Amino acid sequence: MTFWKNRPRQRTVLLFAAALSLLAALSAAAWIGFAHDRQPPAKPLPAPQPQALLPDTSRLQAGDWIFRSGVSVDSRFIKRISHSPYSHIGMVVQTDPHIVVAHATTDDDPDLPNQVLLTPLADFAAADKADAVAVARPRFLNASQRRQSADYAARLQGKPFVLDERNHQPFYCTHVVLDAVRRHAPQFNPKWQYLDIAVFRGEYLFPEAFTHEDIAWIYR
Repeated sequence: MTFWKNRPRQRTVLLFAAALSLLAALSAAAWIGFAHDRQPPAKPLPAPQPQALLPDTSRLQAGDWIFRSGVSVDSRFIKRISHSPYSHIGMVVQTDPHIVVAHATTDDDPDLPNQVLLTPLADFAAADKADAVAVARPRFLNASQRRQSADYAARLQGKPFVLDERNHQPFYCTHVVLDAVRRHAPQFNPKWQYLDIAVFRGEYLFPEAFTHEDIAWIYR
């Protein structure tokens, strides 16, 4: 009898508990929705940048010159003032087991700023640095001379980068190639370009000058 007498009360308690559970669930759902609405919209992922097309590495030799069309503001400035598709130059110093380039740069490696680096080709032509590369071989040097010039360029690793006009002992990317080549061809004399803009006043040597020398294009 007690069971039957208490049954309406139990039903009421059960209904009340169920109502509380439903109310809690609805409140939780509302809070989750509110919190979600307050989250800032997710930023779309940047579209991947295509890497510059690379040459067939089996065709490259030590001592080859490698030109780069850079994508930075500085690179675009260099291309504009030198009227060239190229803003940077280096030399192939290793071909096995992979291609390595010696070049002088300000910021290719944030941990090693303002100096000559030895950089794998894939990094040299990375999407955040280049939209194109080209490779040329100096015809006025034989294979042995090119190999020795590459060895010299590799030994320049760590040499400080100095951007200055011709009469103040500059040393930037073109000087890696210039100095290495002149070890075997002292007469090598690419044309310097005179500038008179802002802080740049004097003669500077741009990668474009090397495209007018006695070279064979391997890739471009």
